[in-house]
Amino acid sequence: MRCPRCSNEDPRYFYKGRQGYYCRKCVRFKRILLEDVLAPKEYEIEKEAGEARLSYKLTPQQEVIARACLAYVRDFDVLLWCVTGAGKTELTIKAISAFLKEGCKVAYAISRREVVLELSGRFKKIFPFAKVVTLCEGFSYPDTGDLIVCTTHQLYRFPKTFDLLILDEVDAFPFKGDEVLNNIALNSVKGHIIYSTATIDPKTSELIKRRPTKILRLTKRPHGYPLIVPKIIYGPKIVNLIKLYFYLKRSDQQVIVFAKSKEETFKIYSYFKHFLSITYVYSDLKERSEHIKAFKDKRYQFLVATTVMERGITIKGVNVVIVDHLKGVFDKASIIQMAGRVGRSFEMPSGEVLVLANHYDKELKSAIKEIKDANLSVL
Repeated sequence: MRCPRCSNEDPRYFYKGRQGYYCRKCVRFKRILLEDVLAPKEYEIEKEAGEARLSYKLTPQQEVIARACLAYVRDFDVLLWCVTGAGKTELTIKAISAFLKEGCKVAYAISRREVVLELSGRFKKIFPFAKVVTLCEGFSYPDTGDLIVCTTHQLYRFPKTFDLLILDEVDAFPFKGDEVLNNIALNSVKGHIIYSTATIDPKTSELIKRRPTKILRLTKRPHGYPLIVPKIIYGPKIVNLIKLYFYLKRSDQQVIVFAKSKEETFKIYSYFKHFLSITYVYSDLKERSEHIKAFKDKRYQFLVATTVMERGITIKGVNVVIVDHLKGVFDKASIIQMAGRVGRSFEMPSGEVLVLANHYDKELKSAIKEIKDANLSVL
């Protein structure tokens, strides 16, 4: 017994209904019978779809990686292991363009809805003659086009469809370690995968080892400036909150304050809302998109957020404060990603990352070490 969608073979997850056995492990994506044959989604790619127009040139290092990625992905999967802000999306443009020009089916999948919407807008500018389709919460149709940009959940729609699949931020929640999502992603591909991330963890390594994969490493941002190394300030929670207030009060930059939970996020917002230009966001906030847009539009100077803002978001000139008052909440990858929001633009390549902590945390120390190691690397 093997589920044709999620590859589950555990008999405990199969249930016999009136129409036959179905898999309960992936039933949230719609019931599928064991005997069902999933057909690839067929559609034609427009001839002009692959014409790419970047408004800037890749750096020499990016050009080398982008060309190598295109050469390798013909025969292997590829892992783009690049520091935050290195331009992982740009490194895939040559491959996307080449495959589209050959009439191949291409998808770019990532876990976060906000990032899907942002990337979809960017791809529409880069590929002006392509029909770029956005699939995520609130955007369900049409589900065919030249270039599919979607959340990883939406890949269930496309069994054995893609000649090229880019899986971005493969170590991000909820894709990270989710066996069902991982298998659905793998089953959507009939060709090869480009994985991309700034942080490798054991779950990511396990996924990548399932198929022959070439690894390409890039440790420099396009502007050549080093990654921002977090500065740790230890102290009791109440003292650190006072320090946070005065830090924000003195700041002339926008600041993202990362908190451990939505409850903590709202508390910090409530403490400061009468004194500072501040808003907040967490994953299941109904007005999440509106709050993020308001911050991007500079209607607020400060944003308190959970890790929903740790990836795929670029805001020029932003600084970061991480409020770390509980062990085990932020792992190494999260800390690196949060710190990676700072110094991403050519106009403002520097900034500050401040960690307010009341304990020694090996994950924090490990994250700082990896950032420093990347800054010492040649590439």
